[in-house]
Amino acid sequence: MTLREAVLPALRRTRRGSLVLALWGLWPAAALEAQDPVPADSVIALGELIVSALRAPTSVRDVTVNVTTVTREELRLSAAQTLQDVLQEVPGLNFRFPFQAGVAHPSWQAVTIRGLGGTAASRTLVLVDGVPLNDPYFGWVRWSQVPVEVIERIEIVRGGATVSWGSQSLAGVVHVITRSGGGGGLSASVQGGSQSTFRGDAMASFGDDRAGGYVAGELFDSDGYVLTEPSLRGAVDIPSASSHGALRAKVEFQAGDRLRIHAQGNYFDQDKDNATPLRNNTTEAGFGQVGATLTTGETSTLAFNAYMQSQTYVNSFSGVGAGRNSEEPSISQDVPSSGVGANLVWGGGGFALGADFLRATGEATEQYLYRDGAFQRQRETGGDQTLFGLFVQGHNNLGERWRLWTGARLDVWQNSSGSRHILNTADRSVLTDDAFEDRSGTQFSSNIGLSFEASERTALRLNLYTGLRVPTLNELYKPFRAAGNVVNESNAALNPEKVSGAEIGVDLQPDPSVLIRLTGFLANVSDAITDVTIQEAETSGVIQPCGFVAAGGVCRRRDNVGTFWSAGIETEIELRPSAAWLLALNHQYNPTEVTDAPGRPDLIGNEVQGSPTHRAMLRVGHIDPTTLEVVATARYLGARFDNDLNTGEIAGSFLVDLRFRRQLTSRLSAFASVQNIFDVIAEMSHDANGFIRVGAPRTLVGGLRVRFGG
Repeated sequence: MTLREAVLPALRRTRRGSLVLALWGLWPAAALEAQDPVPADSVIALGELIVSALRAPTSVRDVTVNVTTVTREELRLSAAQTLQDVLQEVPGLNFRFPFQAGVAHPSWQAVTIRGLGGTAASRTLVLVDGVPLNDPYFGWVRWSQVPVEVIERIEIVRGGATVSWGSQSLAGVVHVITRSGGGGGLSASVQGGSQSTFRGDAMASFGDDRAGGYVAGELFDSDGYVLTEPSLRGAVDIPSASSHGALRAKVEFQAGDRLRIHAQGNYFDQDKDNATPLRNNTTEAGFGQVGATLTTGETSTLAFNAYMQSQTYVNSFSGVGAGRNSEEPSISQDVPSSGVGANLVWGGGGFALGADFLRATGEATEQYLYRDGAFQRQRETGGDQTLFGLFVQGHNNLGERWRLWTGARLDVWQNSSGSRHILNTADRSVLTDDAFEDRSGTQFSSNIGLSFEASERTALRLNLYTGLRVPTLNELYKPFRAAGNVVNESNAALNPEKVSGAEIGVDLQPDPSVLIRLTGFLANVSDAITDVTIQEAETSGVIQPCGFVAAGGVCRRRDNVGTFWSAGIETEIELRPSAAWLLALNHQYNPTEVTDAPGRPDLIGNEVQGSPTHRAMLRVGHIDPTTLEVVATARYLGARFDNDLNTGEIAGSFLVDLRFRRQLTSRLSAFASVQNIFDVIAEMSHDANGFIRVGAPRTLVGGLRVRFGG
C-alpha cells in the first residue's frame, strides 16, 4: 500500500468540513513575525536579481535573453493551486491543453514557449534544482510532482538556452529552484473546496552554518469535474477525479572550506480518472540526485551532479459510442522508463565550460483491438537514447557599458535498440517483429549576445542563437490512440529539429517602483516534428500506416513536416507604488505558422497547433499584511487550433481569479481563492470531429497555514 492509499481515505471523510476554515474575515490580525516579509521596495532593480538558468549566476541586467523570475511573494499571492497554474500567468508560456494539472492527462501537460509546441513532447526543458523534470520517455511534465510550498523561485528563459542546456531546451528553460533549510522551522497547511477537493502539505526545514535541508510532502484528492462540453455530454461522461501523494527531501552539507555536498530525492504516486469510467491512468515515479561544488579559486567553482529518474505509467483508454452513452476498452498500456544523467561544469571569471550526459530507456506493452470481451493484440515497443554534450560560454566587458556573450555547444545523440513486436494474445503467435536501425548524429550550436547599459534606468539586449531537439523515444517508437478515434503512428526515421532564433529587448526602470520589459523575437524551426494528418475516416476501415480507424476518426503520423516560423512581441510591466499595492500587466503577440511543408502544400500558412496569437494577464493587488490581502488576476488566452489542418479551432477565453489572505496570529494565516469567478465555459481542446473539452467551472478553495520557527 502506498502512502497516498493509506492516508487519503481518512482525509476524504473530513475534507468537506475544511471549507469552514475559510470563514476568517472577522478575526483580528496579530503579530506578523512568522510571515514571509513583503519588502518595502518590491520591484527588484535590474542590476540586482541573480539568475542561474544559464548555468552561470548573472545579473538580469547582463543577460541577453528575456528571463522572467517568479518569486516566493508572487507564488503566495497567486490563486494557483499547482506549479502549472502559476506558469500559466507567465508571458510567452503556454501548455498543449491548459487544463488544471489535477484533471489533465499527462500527455496534455507539455509546456510550450513562444508558440513552439503543440504536441505531447515538450520543446522546453523543465528543471528542479538542475535535474530534468521532463519524463525521460515521453518528454512531458507531471507538474504535481513539485509541491508549491518547497519552491523558492522559478526562472523562465525564453529561447537562446540550448548552448547551456542542450537538446531538450529548444524553446527555452523553466528552472524551479527549491528552498534551502535556513534556520529550521515547520509549516503546514490544509485546504478544501469545490469538487470535494482536499489538499494538505507540510514542510520541515533544518539548518546551521554547515548543513541544511528540508523534508516536504503533499497529499491531494479531488472528485474533479466533467471535461466534456455541456451540450455534448452523455452517460459515459463522469468527473475527472484525481489523487496524488508527493514526498520530497533535500540536504546540503559544507564538508570543508571549499567543498559543499548536496543530495535530494522525490517520490510521486498519482491516480487519475480520465473523464469516462473505462479511462484512467496511474503513475509512480521517483528520482535521486547527488552532487558537489568545489571552490577552485577566488571566483571559480567546479560543480558535479548525477541523477537517476524512474517511473511506471499505466494507462487505460476506451472507444466511445455515438451519443456518448456507451464505451468499450480500446487500449491498455504499461510503460516503465528510466533516465540516468550527469553533468560537470567549471565556471569562473565570466567563463563556463561543461559537459552533460543523459541516457533514457523505456518500453511499452500495450493490449489493443478489443473484440468479444477481450483484447486480440499485444504490441511491445521500446528503445534507448543517449545524449551527450560539450559546451563553453563566456562574457566579456567591452568598455564600461557594453558586454558581449558568446557560446558554443557540440551535441552527440544516438537512438538504439528500437523495436516493435506485435503478438496474437490468444496463441502468442508473432505478427510483426521489427528491429529499427540504430541512428546517431552530431550537431553544433552557438549563441552570441550583446548587452548595453544605456543608463542606470535603461538596458538593451540582443541575442542570436541556434540549437536542436532530438525526438523522444515515444515519438520514435510508440503509436497511440486518443479521444475522437484518433490513431497516431510513430516514426523511427524522425530527424532532430533545428532552431535558429533572435531577440532584441529593452529593460526600463524609470523609477524604483516601475519595471518595463519589451522583447521582440523570432524563431525558425526546421525539420519540425508534428502530428501530421494522413486521412480522416468517413467510414470504418484500414488506413495505412495506422491500421484500423473507426468512422469519424483520423489517421495521423509523427513527421518532420517542414518549417515553423514564430515571431512576436512580449510586453511586461510591473508597478509597485507602495509596499501595499501592486499592478502587473503582460501581453504576448505571437503568430506561429508553417512556412514550408515538402509534399504537403495544404499545410503551408496554417497556424501551429496549440499556439494562440494573443495571451495577456493583468494582476491588481492590495497586499498589506496588517489587513486583508486581496489579489485579482485576469487571464486572456486567444483562439488556437487543435490540429495541423486547422479544422478544430479552440475558442479564446477570459478568466478572472481572486485570492484572499489574512494573518490571524503570529503563526497562523488563513487564505481563500476563487478561480474562474464568473464561471466561464472555456474551451481547452476542440477535435476536428467537433468534440470539445472545457476548463474548470468556478472553483472555491479555502484553508489555513501554520508556521513555526524560521
